[in-house]
Amino acid sequence: MKTILVKNAGKILSGKFDKPFAEGDSIYINNGVIEEIDWDISRQADGVFDVGQMTVAPGLFDSHVHPVFGDFTPRQNTIGFIESYVNGGVTSFVSAGEVHLPGRPRGDKEAAKALAVLAHKTFKNVRPLGAKVHAGALLLEKGLVEGDFEEVVSKGVWLVGEVGLGTVQDPDEAASLVRLA
Repeated sequence: MKTILVKNAGKILSGKFDKPFAEGDSIYINNGVIEEIDWDISRQADGVFDVGQMTVAPGLFDSHVHPVFGDFTPRQNTIGFIESYVNGGVTSFVSAGEVHLPGRPRGDKEAAKALAVLAHKTFKNVRPLGAKVHAGALLLEKGLVEGDFEEVVSKGVWLVGEVGLGTVQDPDEAASLVRLA
């Protein structure tokens, strides 16, 4: 759905500490972005949800997940873990690296770049239960140079994986690469 109207909310939590409740009972969303919060919005929308005086809250973020592709993590042999989180209110996920791919080559900067790009592009096409997964975190491997970071950024990658899961273990070396990133 391109546009969504959430109406008849009892309370709308704003996510802001200084003003925790938004004024209104309706939310108009266009392409995943809130455009309007007000009383009794009557704009046309592709999807209309009457929430029956329930409280509407922003989705939660999990800033440290290790997805591989889709809603599966082979290390724990878990299918549907992202959908389970969504049922608990987590709607956005940030990858700390796709390290659980069976047979992932370690010490291979080209493979690390390819995995980051592939994971990033894969999660542009899949949203388990509507969740947004920011995937494609480049794992720091020995031999990465500034041009490697420029290359993956040009393909959409904007995350660095959990430091220490690649072959870069030295804190000074990791700090240097993080600065390049």
